[in-house]
Amino acid sequence: MSKTFKLDSIIKVDESLCITCGNCIRTCPAGLITKKEFPVPIGNASDLCIDCGHCVAVCPTEAMHQRVMGPEDCDPIDIHLIPKWEEARQFLVSRRSTRVYINKPVEKEKILQVLDVARFAPWGGNRQGKTLRWVIISDPVKVHRVAQMSIEWMKSVKESNPAMYKEAKLEVFTTAWDEGEDQISRGAPCFIQAWAPKNERTAPQGTTIAMAYAQLAAHALGLGSSWSGGINTAAQMYPPLTELLGLPEGIVSHGTILLGYPAETFLRVPKRKLPEVTWI
Repeated sequence: MSKTFKLDSIIKVDESLCITCGNCIRTCPAGLITKKEFPVPIGNASDLCIDCGHCVAVCPTEAMHQRVMGPEDCDPIDIHLIPKWEEARQFLVSRRSTRVYINKPVEKEKILQVLDVARFAPWGGNRQGKTLRWVIISDPVKVHRVAQMSIEWMKSVKESNPAMYKEAKLEVFTTAWDEGEDQISRGAPCFIQAWAPKNERTAPQGTTIAMAYAQLAAHALGLGSSWSGGINTAAQMYPPLTELLGLPEGIVSHGTILLGYPAETFLRVPKRKLPEVTWI
């Protein structure tokens, strides 16, 4: 926030810059800004504002300041860096789930770049900053230990819940493991988990979208990734693994992705079924 522009309200407008275009009023998702001579907040705006920053981001003259950010806190958008449709589509459809990784660590800088993008993913009520915590394991020995404990959980399910063991086809993973093949971590040197309160209503969708952003960011950095339902479910249901990871009471891992350098290069986009669409 600017040191020279102090707020005594949820928003404040620099009247010398404001051109009263109304962009901030129209873009506020909760309709918390109204117009007098210049834009002003409604009475209960402080309680309802989710600090999304749209009012600041949309202002063409940098006149708008909000309680947690001013225009100087926001990166400008370079429209020349936004890909054209053909480029964007090729990038998106060329991402594959990587299941074979080379023996090379992922640089901390690249992991942080991935998470830097993921924090901009949409989240209900803009609550990610209050609820989401990223946890990284980038030690291959620890990754292997987590995979081993995930297998231990799967084998325990065979005894405690045979129907689930069969329905989830967990035998595929346990048999491969016993034969010396790791189909859990698949040789990835790193994995990322998204932790949030168990009872946070926005977390299941929010973490899923954020991790999808992370996977796309990884793709742009030349990294491969894949969801790991095995590790994530074990982290939720197997107390020894929960304890190893240090999950606090009431916090669960809502998603896990493997991360590393892919051992293979895909040359084609595999065929997918066309979408089924209903127009109403």
